[in-house]
Amino acid sequence: MTRRRRVTLVLVAAAAALSLVGCVAIPIDGPIQEGDVVPAEPGSAFPQASDPLPGASPVEIVNGFLTAGAAGLYDDFAVARKYLTGSASSGWDPRAGVILYPLQERQPRVEERTDGTILVSIPLAATVDAAGVYTEAEPGAAPRELVFELMRDSTDQWRVSQLDDGVVMAASSFTNQYRRTAVYFASPDRTQLVPDPRWFPTAKIATSAVSALLDGPSAWLRDAVVTGAPEGARLSTPAVSVSAERVASFDISSPAGLGVAADRNLLQAQLEAMLLRLPGTVIDDVVVTADGLPWEPTAATWVLDRDVAPASGPYVLQGEQLAVLDGGEVVPLEGVAVLNGLDARDPAISLDEQIRVVLDGTRRLMLLPPDGAAPVPLLTGSQLMAPSIDRYGWIWTGEQLSSGTLTAVRADSELVEVAAQWLEGRTVRSLRVARDGARVAIVSAGPSEGDVTVDVAAVVRDEDGTPRLLGETPLVIGAALVDATEVAWVDEVTVAVLGRSGAQNVQMVHLVTLGGPTSALPLKDGATAIAAGRGDRSLYLVDAEGALFSLQSGSWVREALGVRSPVFPG
Repeated sequence: MTRRRRVTLVLVAAAAALSLVGCVAIPIDGPIQEGDVVPAEPGSAFPQASDPLPGASPVEIVNGFLTAGAAGLYDDFAVARKYLTGSASSGWDPRAGVILYPLQERQPRVEERTDGTILVSIPLAATVDAAGVYTEAEPGAAPRELVFELMRDSTDQWRVSQLDDGVVMAASSFTNQYRRTAVYFASPDRTQLVPDPRWFPTAKIATSAVSALLDGPSAWLRDAVVTGAPEGARLSTPAVSVSAERVASFDISSPAGLGVAADRNLLQAQLEAMLLRLPGTVIDDVVVTADGLPWEPTAATWVLDRDVAPASGPYVLQGEQLAVLDGGEVVPLEGVAVLNGLDARDPAISLDEQIRVVLDGTRRLMLLPPDGAAPVPLLTGSQLMAPSIDRYGWIWTGEQLSSGTLTAVRADSELVEVAAQWLEGRTVRSLRVARDGARVAIVSAGPSEGDVTVDVAAVVRDEDGTPRLLGETPLVIGAALVDATEVAWVDEVTVAVLGRSGAQNVQMVHLVTLGGPTSALPLKDGATAIAAGRGDRSLYLVDAEGALFSLQSGSWVREALGVRSPVFPG
């Protein structure tokens, strides 16, 4: 693979320790010329903050503070602090998180209570924590309540004396001021880039992104990835400087040095993948020093795969044959036996297209040999879930009603149980392993009505790639959905989910971002199954009549008739 742009690292394995304390996600201190320079996007709305008015009431002070806090990224929260007492200002951390409310529905309610405190009730759309991790709120979530205490200052003006950290912001304003950024780590075999999506302010997005990478992956992902950044590594410059020549430069300090050459090369690959793809800005080169001293990288070039796309698909079942959509035609697959005598459903194809399986009803998982021989039973169960094949050749399935484990089996019949304790007692409706092999998306339902979740969990493996367990605390996504039946990976940070949201009583295809909001695609009546290659132009669905549709320019266009169970490799 030829690199179109190159990142130059200038690093040394220095042992001097420099302790830096600060918030990873929203560091915007320091002169503006020393940090990221990101031009405003056309049409962006800039919130306006005003100083407190003389004689303002406690309610007016709190309302003014909320507005100034939402605009604080543009003035380093200088105006917002004017609404606070001196001690409250010194103790308030505006970068500790963001509470988002849906402006189109209603705004926060501010009222004075009998004890003189001010209660702010915020309709909840989402929250973003100090590390930039976005959590969507569930439908009907209780409003978030904040209590403000006020006192008169030396000039007899009301000021806030006690408050919670963080700011409150309309969701629409948030999307103007923040951008979702993929902070990249690596699979344990160091062949795949694995994104950890975060949201950072546009004002200093490169600074936030580098700080987050050095700080390490989110807790839910930590056991499934590795990083070239040594423990304790921190930015030792106030900000990442982006010059007019599109060169980003910064200094790293690490108490343990920068490790072996392989780790430094991996760090180079991570920084390259992240910084050259930053939303809203353009960086062509990166110059990094460590404790101010240069280091020349080794001659070895470390290239990791990112967001690998399947080469063909979708595959479907048509009659008693496994077939593929090719040039607008459904073509029976060569080298695969006709599925006579099987209740064939839910095929799965490996990313290299060498492994093909299908369920026979819900009781048997069948291998379809590439030489056209008769299907071979791989696994027998009671109510097996639809299979998914990872890049190591493991075929994932298991009983739909989980006992806290999933089952992975290879084409040679080697079998392992994958621990997934948080699934115990839940019914798995859909499972898809990400093409990087480090994550798995799962739709499951609990015993109580309405308890349906979409989770993304880390996959913990042995050195040879054998899956052993799922991370104990998965990332919950798609909280806006009230029901879900099937999931498919659209790209490295997006899944398609077939389900219901809002007041809809019919199933629709939704795009759900990891650490982001959920959006519904155009309605197609009777949708029963979905498939995704890479990107929203590779989305397909099958309806109850067996018609296959693809998403084209925002509309579902019919591609074929008489098919079922669409799937892409991987």
